[in-house]
Amino acid sequence: MVFAEFIGLLVLVIGAAYLLSHGAEVLSDKWGTTIAGSIVLGLLTTLPEYMFVFWASMKGRYDMAIGSAIGACTLLVTLGYGLVILVATTRLSRQPVSVIRLSRATRIDALFLLITAVIAFLFIWRDDGLSLAEGIILAVLFFVYAGLVLKMSAQYEEGLVHVPNRRLAIAFIQLLIGGTAIFFISEPFVDAMIGVAKALHVSPVVIAIVLGPIASEMPEKMTAYITVWRNGGLAQLSICNFIGSKVNHNSLLLAVIPFVAVAHGTWKVHGLMSGMFALMTLFTVIVSAMLVRGRIYRWHGTFLVAGYILAMIIAVR
Repeated sequence: MVFAEFIGLLVLVIGAAYLLSHGAEVLSDKWGTTIAGSIVLGLLTTLPEYMFVFWASMKGRYDMAIGSAIGACTLLVTLGYGLVILVATTRLSRQPVSVIRLSRATRIDALFLLITAVIAFLFIWRDDGLSLAEGIILAVLFFVYAGLVLKMSAQYEEGLVHVPNRRLAIAFIQLLIGGTAIFFISEPFVDAMIGVAKALHVSPVVIAIVLGPIASEMPEKMTAYITVWRNGGLAQLSICNFIGSKVNHNSLLLAVIPFVAVAHGTWKVHGLMSGMFALMTLFTVIVSAMLVRGRIYRWHGTFLVAGYILAMIIAVR
């Protein structure tokens, strides 16, 4: 029974995340890649992770909360980027490119991604936890990033397209339905993950790292893959969306954990450091350096996909 419940909720979460991703993509068409892609799309498509982390923290399962965040981040910086690169640079794309070139604005975004990843790692590595003050700093980092994106938004104004009112209304309805569904599904989904872990006699953290992100991240990733399948030259659009999501993961999402803990009377959460967190940070640093360089080749994609396989093997051991 617990497995049927988990599968059913998994399907519902994927469907809700798909609605969020599709609706947010329409907003990206209207408002441009920089604002809608890096901020609006990043926040909306990360909503499932926010809810998973929130409810796990509410139940005192901070190990599952950080595990869900780690799993989502790892999926994003390895399989997410890796498959986008491979599709865009091979015959899997209808219009492949030999090299993906990134704009100066995107490379600056990637530098901020590197900064947030290193700061988050240092906070947790220093004393195996996060305090309220550190959570506030991480949240402020996200809003500084949002300000930076807004400042650079003029560079992307030429990417704006006219979106019919009917299509825009449908997008808002999709966002409302998807967001409402995620809100109500997330708590029982966390409970179902714990139940499956107990039935399989494995740590709930493993379920959170491996299976949780598949539900929350895959719809967004499929949108990105379809984009580069149509035209490999549009790879930068998918990469911008991924950067926004990852900065979100490194800052505001992690800040949720100490914020919820303080509401429960705990001023510092311990036990957050792990080998998987260190590995995720390492991959983030590698990807950031790759993006800052501004030229991405096929072998980068192969390396990152292999990195995801390695990370999952380590996670389930």
